Amino acid sequence: MLQHFLIMKKQFAPFIAALALLAACSPSGEETPVPNPTTGVFVLSEGQFGVGDGAVSVFDKATKSLTPDAFGSANGGAALGDVVQSMGVQSGRGYIVVNASNKIEVVSLPDFKTAGTISGLTQPRYFTSTSATRGYVTEWRGPYTGYLPGVLSILNLSTNTVTSRVPVGRNPEQLLALGGKIYVPNSLDNTVSVIDEGTGALASTITVADGPSSMVDDKDGNIWVLCTGFVSYIAVPPYVVQTSAGTLVRFNPGSPNTQLKLTFPATASPGKLRINPAKDQLYYSFRGAEYQVGVSATALPTTPFIRRSFSGFAIDPRDNTVFAGISPSYNSNGRFIRYQATGAAIDSFTVKIGPNGFIFY
Repeated sequence: MLQHFLIMKKQFAPFIAALALLAACSPSGEETPVPNPTTGVFVLSEGQFGVGDGAVSVFDKATKSLTPDAFGSANGGAALGDVVQSMGVQSGRGYIVVNASNKIEVVSLPDFKTAGTISGLTQPRYFTSTSATRGYVTEWRGPYTGYLPGVLSILNLSTNTVTSRVPVGRNPEQLLALGGKIYVPNSLDNTVSVIDEGTGALASTITVADGPSSMVDDKDGNIWVLCTGFVSYIAVPPYVVQTSAGTLVRFNPGSPNTQLKLTFPATASPGKLRINPAKDQLYYSFRGAEYQVGVSATALPTTPFIRRSFSGFAIDPRDNTVFAGISPSYNSNGRFIRYQATGAAIDSFTVKIGPNGFIFY
């Protein structure tokens, strides 16, 4: 741990020195203040379904201090809600999607004081924003025995209200804002809905593969969609049967029907697509391990990056440190492990139940 801390100090030292040099050469002749590098990480924990004990922990990389329930600590012990699904940050505010409580809790940052609630939502899943006043959230519709087409809700972040809703496919998931469009993967279908940001209307629908769930854009302007494939549930072991293979799909927004498709073995579902800060390496989970693949690859890797199953996974854009969540069960505390960019473990910390995501601030 001490060795990693010293390495981090060495990494930051040239950066700070360079900023100081630029300040000394300021045309005005005045010294420009050097901003401190941010070191905060928000760790999302789902909590137990139906209990309302979802939480966001705040971890400081510089001091290794941890506040296990930042919202409760900042708001007199108030509960955040039932199932913390995801979180986004925009203009000094955090937008915490609380799925089973059907709301987005808005907090000021970094103090986590409550700043309002966006209500009137149904099974909200993932949030993104394109400005200080415009946000988007995906929502599911219907019971698990017969899901209906979902919606993309367009939000006014100035008033914390829903301004309009756009029908999309079934069970829309982790959306992507790119080039004036909002791309919505419909995980119970085989499509991506494309919404025009200017008009707020459905612009097109792209067919990909079964079960699109997460998306990223790479350094070349391409979009990657991780499709989990479909499963069916039976009453006897193995209880879950993969009925169609997972697929990693790449396309350019300018020609979305021209696609590269990399197909997984039809034995399990891939999940949690992520990309590194340089946008040239993809990461995903598959069969109890984490894999890494370059954006120029034409085949899937066979050797894992980290041979372990995670409930959450993210790469810190400030130094490429990997953060990975571990959930032993969903009625006891979890933890997260930090890894070097090489995949070597650094340290770990205990957090609330079901760590599923990380936000760097």
